[in-house]
Amino acid sequence: MVNFIVTGNCKRVVTAVLLAIRSFTDAKCVVVGGAATGVLRWSGLCKRQVTVNIDGGDDAGYVDAVRRVAAQNPQAILIPADCDAVRLVNRVRGRLGVRTSPIPDLPTLNMFDNKWLFHQFCSEQRLPVPATRYFGGKAEMDFGAIVGELGLPFVVKPLNCAGSTGVHIVRSEADFRSSILENAGYDYGALIAQRFIPGADVDISFLAVNGRLSACAVQQASGSQIHFLAHPALQALAAELAAASLYHGVMHVDARVEEGSGKLYLIESNPRFWASLTASVWCGLNFVAESLLPAPKNSGVRALTAGSASMRHPLIRPAAWRGLLTDRSSRGRLLRAMAFDPPALGGFARELPATVLRAAQRPLPGGSRRAANAGELAEEIA
Repeated sequence: MVNFIVTGNCKRVVTAVLLAIRSFTDAKCVVVGGAATGVLRWSGLCKRQVTVNIDGGDDAGYVDAVRRVAAQNPQAILIPADCDAVRLVNRVRGRLGVRTSPIPDLPTLNMFDNKWLFHQFCSEQRLPVPATRYFGGKAEMDFGAIVGELGLPFVVKPLNCAGSTGVHIVRSEADFRSSILENAGYDYGALIAQRFIPGADVDISFLAVNGRLSACAVQQASGSQIHFLAHPALQALAAELAAASLYHGVMHVDARVEEGSGKLYLIESNPRFWASLTASVWCGLNFVAESLLPAPKNSGVRALTAGSASMRHPLIRPAAWRGLLTDRSSRGRLLRAMAFDPPALGGFARELPATVLRAAQRPLPGGSRRAANAGELAEEIA
């Protein structure tokens, strides 16, 4: 019996959703996704993987694949994991015949998946965003005019790339010319230039149901650690954002706290699940589970306000080893899924050499270096 159909193009995000599901149930999943998710056919996190072009090239094939699963598993729930999946489901929703987790409609998705449209919406709603200019292409950008309006440094970004792709902090005219204007590889079409906010990154993830905030978590990253904290001001901004857009679904918003003033700025939004999803699962808030069973209308916002999670592979964290063997809670289930799933073991193999090298190169008190012993290695990877 299959209970969940997970769709997406991004392997990291799809995997994060599968891990979140495994933490609370042994129910079977099927992945219907793009070619990048093909490796998941070897994963124990899903019963099978079906490769379909979900970018608009084979909508009929996607509908057929989902309907085949749903015909044998009428209780199955479709979970669109990333923006490509949400767009696809919006295109074909009436033909699927399957229950779907909350997702935004297409105009709302397109607005929040575009850095310029996000800026315009926030400005109209009087939500705090950095000063920003739009350019149809890099040839339209004049360094002097941008500096006169935004100051130096400033940030250049493509409109809808994820994972910091194409994001560049410009610190001088020479840097602007070599990294942007004269760089043939920097070819992203329309761009924005944005005032650089000196300070600290802080992100908020949330689930909203028809514009009402249902669950949220504010996080800050420190190396491989993600820390959750109470932040009423950012939670209030997220609630305003959701209410003003009647947002329906999950979202991850990047924000910045300005150094000195402490002022909050909303930087960009990701109207989908996110790669660090398992961090909040570890600390007690599972956004996938919350999406499947949304809170009653009269309940308050479920907020994750404390806790820390490591994003390193469990096998290189000795502190996690006992839990791998003995913990029968959702944490133990998550640890074992992250540690022993075949695709995850490939990540472990890639991560281990760098960890050993960091331990071996740790300076001694006198400033010299020597090979790390077993105890030092354990300390490094804890």
